[in-house]
Amino acid sequence: MNEIPILELKNIFKSYNGQDLALKNINLKVKKGEIVAIIGQSGSGKSTLLNIIGALDTPTKGDIYFSGETISHYSSKERAVFRNKNIGFIFQFHFLLSQFNVLDNILIPNWIESGRYSYEKKDEALKILEYMDLKEIAYRNSQNISGGQQQRVAIARALLNKPQIVLADEPTGNLDSKTSQQIYNLLREINKKYNTTFLIVTHNPDIALMCDRVIEISDGEIKKEN
Repeated sequence: MNEIPILELKNIFKSYNGQDLALKNINLKVKKGEIVAIIGQSGSGKSTLLNIIGALDTPTKGDIYFSGETISHYSSKERAVFRNKNIGFIFQFHFLLSQFNVLDNILIPNWIESGRYSYEKKDEALKILEYMDLKEIAYRNSQNISGGQQQRVAIARALLNKPQIVLADEPTGNLDSKTSQQIYNLLREINKKYNTTFLIVTHNPDIALMCDRVIEISDGEIKKEN
């Protein structure tokens, strides 16, 4: 019996202004627990693809399936609920708020979604920080920690709601090679511990080669899969 992929894209097109095609007939299956690298030149469609997978944007044409169920017809509100429950996001720039400490930065998305402070979520956040060897900086201002620590805090924030898929857009793009390796190692540890699926957009060939699979995008199309 074939395993149902956690994510499947069928004949995805994305156009802007009814003319420019950012994505052209994308077909992709991702198994649960995979770490997939997405590579390609700037402007090739990588970030557009990530936005559609993350339900931040909608395709012009085509179908998206999550664990076998289509999400293509979701309204804007339904997509927001879906994202909060199932998707975690990590970006090149961590987007930590300078007026808050580390713990609060992790909890802010949950506060926005629920409209209330949750002691249960606070305990979960502290457990994640402890797992990532960051508990000692939980109450430190988010700007008074290193770049590598800031990115690890952003990863902790992405993990708080226990997402099934984490989308990482150049997560090591502004880090040195040693710290980049540490961040990748952390993602792999999380992958093994929680069976979390990762899709990582990267320009770093070393990071790409350490992933389970590499998808190369060029001019809005999948040109190669390794």
